[in-house]
Amino acid sequence: MTKSKHTGHDAPFLDDEERAVIEAAERGEFEPDADLTARIAEWRTAASDTSRKRAITVRLQERDIQRIKAIALRKGMPYQTLVSSIIHQYASGTLKERD
Repeated sequence: MTKSKHTGHDAPFLDDEERAVIEAAERGEFEPDADLTARIAEWRTAASDTSRKRAITVRLQERDIQRIKAIALRKGMPYQTLVSSIIHQYASGTLKERD
């Protein structure tokens, strides 16, 4: 990535390709997406569907709760977040049972 010597966009963090895209956009060379509003609505629905949460009640032994709280404290997170993460990892198959 080489830096452009001198253009109307002299931000030091832009490379030649990024400057060219900015300049093309300013010249009006990009067509707006006619279906953009519909696509945004789809993305919002998909994001909402994947992040929906529901409260549950689980009874655990007190010593397990204390151990989980201690682990969460060491990790710098709330213990509920840790429990949720463990369940999510198990449900998605990334956390496996030991033989």
